[in-house]
Amino acid sequence: MNNQAEKLTDNNILTNMSIGKHAKTTYRWLLALFKFLCNRNRRFCLISPPLICNQTIYDRLTRKFLRVRIRDNVDFYVVNEIFCDNDYGFEKLKRQSDIDKYYQKVVSSNRAPLIVDCGANCGMATKYFATTFPQARIIAIEPEKGNLELAKVNSKEADIIFLLAGVGNSDARGKISDPKLGNWAYRIEDDLNGPTNIISINTILSEEYCENSMPFIIKIDIEGFESNLFSKNTEWIDKFPVLIIELHDWMLPKTANSRNFLKEISKLDRDFIYAGENVFSISNTIFEDCDRRPR
Repeated sequence: MNNQAEKLTDNNILTNMSIGKHAKTTYRWLLALFKFLCNRNRRFCLISPPLICNQTIYDRLTRKFLRVRIRDNVDFYVVNEIFCDNDYGFEKLKRQSDIDKYYQKVVSSNRAPLIVDCGANCGMATKYFATTFPQARIIAIEPEKGNLELAKVNSKEADIIFLLAGVGNSDARGKISDPKLGNWAYRIEDDLNGPTNIISINTILSEEYCENSMPFIIKIDIEGFESNLFSKNTEWIDKFPVLIIELHDWMLPKTANSRNFLKEISKLDRDFIYAGENVFSISNTIFEDCDRRPR
């Protein structure tokens, strides 16, 4: 672990929030705790109040405790959405059994189900996927250094590769734009001489760290840069049985930001399910490529 990650682990005890934000997050925490106690189907419960940085999550399924670290109210909301609200859970989908069977089939073939987390932020989705699919190999990609260092602290599982980069339609350079909406809102912009590396999904799948793996899930939350990602070189889409994406037309009005995604996804034999903030795109030929290595 590098020095910056150590500082994230060892420094502040209390989260960086105003009194008002503490009140709002505490209310949200108590509400989630109440829902967990009232609903036996809820898997995760955030035990720690949002006042403290070191958070404990109880996993009802495994009866184990998970440890994560947050900095502020934004990180708290991310934890709450991913674990307490189960944003990326498949239990709400009728295709859950198909997805579980695919995962088990890849594992039984002695290969690693590959999960690519595009826009990993502080690592909560990475942590969730590592907990839910412990035999998966995960590529966590995040362009903002502070977020990535916290993701490393939060996800110490052995088979996770962390990349400091943005994700686009081809390997390129860019820069980070900060709209001052918190650490979950950093955006990538094209910049030929920019300081930020942009990597394509095709390049990721060709790398050595993907050997002996099979594409399984790709999660995409890249704050509007999906317009670039889906503009060309999209043959990777149908290699992943499950694609989860948050679209951002709501954030970028009058830009038709989702146009390229919708154009490309409509060409393929995949179900399209809107659940909460995310689209779940699931292949209807989910078992056909199970014995094929990623190219």
